[in-house]
Amino acid sequence: MSKLITLLTVFLLLNSCSNSNKKNNLIIFHAGSLSIPFKEIVKKFNIENPDINVIMEAAGSRKCARKITDLNKECDIMASADYKVIDNLLIPHYASWNIKFAGNEMAIVYHESSRQSNSINVNNWFDILLKDDVIFGRSNPNFDPCGYRTILVAELAEKYYNIVGLKDSLMTKDVNFVRPKEVDLLSLLESDIIDYIFLYRSVAEQHWLK
Repeated sequence: MSKLITLLTVFLLLNSCSNSNKKNNLIIFHAGSLSIPFKEIVKKFNIENPDINVIMEAAGSRKCARKITDLNKECDIMASADYKVIDNLLIPHYASWNIKFAGNEMAIVYHESSRQSNSINVNNWFDILLKDDVIFGRSNPNFDPCGYRTILVAELAEKYYNIVGLKDSLMTKDVNFVRPKEVDLLSLLESDIIDYIFLYRSVAEQHWLK
């Protein structure tokens, strides 16, 4: 976290020379999965830089990039859940460099009230998710890296467990619960509308989920 705070400070010094009329604003677009870390980062950053107005917008990483490339919205820092979004969509015309600052894991996330939560494990999770009375959510792969990584999880599971058609079975179920970004699914889980989410492990731990 201290390295990211330093990065914000360095960026601010560099940017203030070329954007003097708005030098008190620092605009950050970031992945929804980074909402909690960035709130903490900005809180500490503002202790050292109280005159800086940090403006943050959370969205799916690809949607963040599209705000810049398609909508021409001003942005000083774009923090993506997948560094390739920056490499592929922003460099070289909208950004000149990219820093990889963290890693993560994919997880299947639930809580005590989730159906079959007492029996789900590494050997039967796909059987549990495919049950008619169990509902799971995932994010939109067109907007959010967590969404296309969910598809990769399903593809890898089909190969690992040697079950033909497993990916298609998973990805065609519960399509009404696909949301623009993965954190949009948390309220559905907490209100017992859905039972499971394909989610980053970091977000699960931030929200004290199993």
